[in-house]
Amino acid sequence: MKPTILHVIDTTGPGGAETVFLELAEECTKRGYGSVAVIRGPGWVESQLQKRSIKYYVRDCKGSLNFKFLWELAKIARREKVTHIQSHLLGSNVYASLLGLLLRIPVTATFHGHVDISEKERLRNLKLGIIRAGARYTIAVTEDLRQTIAQSSSSWYQLKPIVIPNGVDTSLLEKLPLRTPEAAETRLAFGCLGNVRPAKNYRLAVDFIGHLKLKGVDSRLVIAGDDTKPQALELKEYVKSKGLADRVEFLGFIDDVPGFFSSIDIFLMTSSSEGHPLALTQALAAGKPVLSTKNGVEKIIPEPLIFLSGEHSPEALSEAGNRLQEADRLPELLTQARAFVRENYSLDAMFTRYIELYG
Repeated sequence: MKPTILHVIDTTGPGGAETVFLELAEECTKRGYGSVAVIRGPGWVESQLQKRSIKYYVRDCKGSLNFKFLWELAKIARREKVTHIQSHLLGSNVYASLLGLLLRIPVTATFHGHVDISEKERLRNLKLGIIRAGARYTIAVTEDLRQTIAQSSSSWYQLKPIVIPNGVDTSLLEKLPLRTPEAAETRLAFGCLGNVRPAKNYRLAVDFIGHLKLKGVDSRLVIAGDDTKPQALELKEYVKSKGLADRVEFLGFIDDVPGFFSSIDIFLMTSSSEGHPLALTQALAAGKPVLSTKNGVEKIIPEPLIFLSGEHSPEALSEAGNRLQEADRLPELLTQARAFVRENYSLDAMFTRYIELYG
């Protein structure tokens, strides 16, 4: 008898953790496992669960320790005859671990970023202690995150996570033709993919386009991701104030990721910090050259396969962009990057590692 997996997450919008949550829930169903999800409310995650025909429950988990939510989880787990719990992000990891202790069910708790273990997190050590006691496996999506978790936890709350990188669906992306930037027929198109938020530092991307304009480079910037929040509205005003409204386009949230990568020449990352951004591995699978600040991605992808700026400035990005465009072996590097992603960061590679834990 194959297990039944309960998938738990406490966020509702689009993002890397949410995508992995959905992919695992769907793959379990495809493999004949029981698969049921619990989410906190309506939003993008719920619409995706419906689209993928994944059974789910909506239960509110507001509050620092919501015992009603824990009781609801227990009722669902018993009703669905759950044999393993898969949780994502700190809050859900805590509740899943408590549920595992209560019902004696093995738990896999996945950490997706450094924010999960921030020293500013209220009752952080207690929460980590609960996870240590209740989770059979703790997962970090990058080696850097694993080391940070191990170093920032000790004694009775010390965690020893294993690394399972986030995977992306490479099947459609790998069908896109390799096209170097010099083949661009119109304005050189830079693309950013990810919701507008502080860590993405999209102001630097806008300043970079302004810098190229001053240098006489005919370029444009396309930003795909949720652009409805106050920070996005501020960024749009910033674009106007810089006189770049004709060179910067906001697409909002997109479903057609291969179509987005097909429309750009260079993938641009100006983040101040990153965990394991799915957009990065999607870009490499799509055969796009990557121009990025040093923000953590250099610990995920070998440096020869991406082009990094020495500083977080338009001038440094421009220097790195020159190296990108002058690279003699760029098509060969893009081919190598595709192979690297397929071997290390594909959905198949991720599924294999998680499924082994479910038994």
